[in-house]
Amino acid sequence: MRKKNKHILLALFFSITFSQENIYRSVDDIKKEWSGYTSYQKEEMVSFSEFLFKEGHYERCLLSLFELSYKFPNDPIVPNIQYHIARCYEEMKNYALAQRYYKKAMHIEPSNSFVYKAANYRFNHIYLLSGNQEKVIESAKDSEDPYLIAFKGYAHLQNQQWEEARTSFILAQSIFNHQHYNKLITPIFKIIEDVGSLPMHNKYFVFFSGSLIPGGGQFLLNEPSGGQGVFVSVAMMLLINSWVDSNILLGEGRFSESEGNFLPVFKDFKFKGSEKSLQNKDRIPISIVMDSAILKFITPPFLVASSLYVTSSFLSFFDTKRKNKELIEFYISQELKNVNSNRFLDFPEPTLKVLN
Repeated sequence: MRKKNKHILLALFFSITFSQENIYRSVDDIKKEWSGYTSYQKEEMVSFSEFLFKEGHYERCLLSLFELSYKFPNDPIVPNIQYHIARCYEEMKNYALAQRYYKKAMHIEPSNSFVYKAANYRFNHIYLLSGNQEKVIESAKDSEDPYLIAFKGYAHLQNQQWEEARTSFILAQSIFNHQHYNKLITPIFKIIEDVGSLPMHNKYFVFFSGSLIPGGGQFLLNEPSGGQGVFVSVAMMLLINSWVDSNILLGEGRFSESEGNFLPVFKDFKFKGSEKSLQNKDRIPISIVMDSAILKFITPPFLVASSLYVTSSFLSFFDTKRKNKELIEFYISQELKNVNSNRFLDFPEPTLKVLN
């Protein structure tokens, strides 16, 4: 029995010894095991972020990208993360934040890297999307980058600067020097040429139309609501003017009825105490003064109608330039739907690839 207990104690001793060896591993072993775990975790997060971005779940992708950047702040993948954060904001049309993170990516990367170039292209393209044409033109000043020059051409188009736009696209075409970009740019030249043949409103003819008919200028400028408002207002003022009966205001019954009804009109009274009577015994007034307030009723509506009539004619005359500009803007916007600036976003872009 004693011998049996001795064997049990020996077995227990050896088991404790081997278990202690497993518990107290070296620091290098632990570091290696943990690095393998974090590497696997990073790959999983990157793959998940890529999936969310491709599927268009931009808000959820942002959360995953921010978590990735916080967990691995010194990883070489950080510029790519910043770039894709900016891309998410751009797709969500939050252009201010998109530009902020494109700028962060550019600050990390050297200017000759493709990440920097892609972020710079996107950064300036946002200026174009947000209608800040002057920033686009300024950024491409003295540049020999064909993408920036093409964006500048679109900015000149939006500013209706046809010759500057043509020059920019010709320069971009020569620098690209590729058949693919020739096909992209050629339709834009046709748009610029067709602008000159657009039917424009003649301001003198518009003014003449407004002088003939109240609101006629607005109708000719294809602004029916404005023309209807002027026409109805003028017609209403003239109708009010016609409602005034001049015979009643002038006093049509002053000779047929008793003069007592028209005492305020007679001015040749004689006063004796509290009594007053006409000076002549025949009770016929020496003179009859025809006082009337007709002008108080006729003048205001006539003046309002005349003012509206004349003002609308001059407004249509000066609005002709604005209307012609709007017609050109509408034409450009319609034509650029199929040849917009997005076709030049074909440059190499960084991916969310884990860099070792």
